[in-house]
Amino acid sequence: MMGRTHLIVSSGMTLSILSLTGQGITLPSAAVAIISSLLPDIDEPNSLLLQKTMPKGLLSKLKLLLVAFGVGFLAYSYYRSFYTPYSYGLGVMMIAVCIVHQRLFRQLLMASIGGLLLYIGFALSPWWLTIGALLMVCAVLPHRGLTHSMYGVLIWGGLLYVASGRLGHSFWASGVISYSLHLLCDVLTKQGIQPLPPLKWKWRVPLMSTGKFSGFLVESICISLTFFLMWTAFVSPAGAEALSLLEGFRERVNAVWARI
Repeated sequence: MMGRTHLIVSSGMTLSILSLTGQGITLPSAAVAIISSLLPDIDEPNSLLLQKTMPKGLLSKLKLLLVAFGVGFLAYSYYRSFYTPYSYGLGVMMIAVCIVHQRLFRQLLMASIGGLLLYIGFALSPWWLTIGALLMVCAVLPHRGLTHSMYGVLIWGGLLYVASGRLGHSFWASGVISYSLHLLCDVLTKQGIQPLPPLKWKWRVPLMSTGKFSGFLVESICISLTFFLMWTAFVSPAGAEALSLLEGFRERVNAVWARI
């Protein structure tokens, strides 16, 4: 299923469910719902989430910067005899990394950021440690692996639950619902999901293939159902309230007119 469909369906249905069940919708809960709708695809380097957080323009600039740094490091190592020949190997690796495919470069960048957060986490906070470890794991896992399983739901839900308690905002339910809806949407694809790896058992209702007419049809139905639910949750109550206010205003006008 396309990333934009996941974004619309998962976040839209989540906010509608929260509204219909009487739970308040806050800016943090809405933001978490949006992030969670795309988060399971973090193990896919070309996913919508990574394309927005690591756009091609930024990656191209990082590559140029890394090439310049690699060339400069080689020159410095040559003139200063800085740990040669090992420094030469490091400089060549910096340049070689920039030649790889964009997809692989994103994976390497994710792993590097994860390693940096892991290092920071040891000194500052276990939160950074956890996020860094997850990024490094997701960078090397195959698509629809850990993040598309019940383990992913439990890990993400647990992190949000602890964060909700510490920050004083209850947004964990928003994240869990949105994340779970993403997985349910992927159940409709031919590939399905593997809920409890390493068990080979899959949840799969093969109704669609992404990029084909079946995918367009199923995604259109899901988006239509989402808009209907959002209308029921937000537009209809607002319309009823507006109508009630209008009726009250008309009664007051009639009462004043009767006195005259």
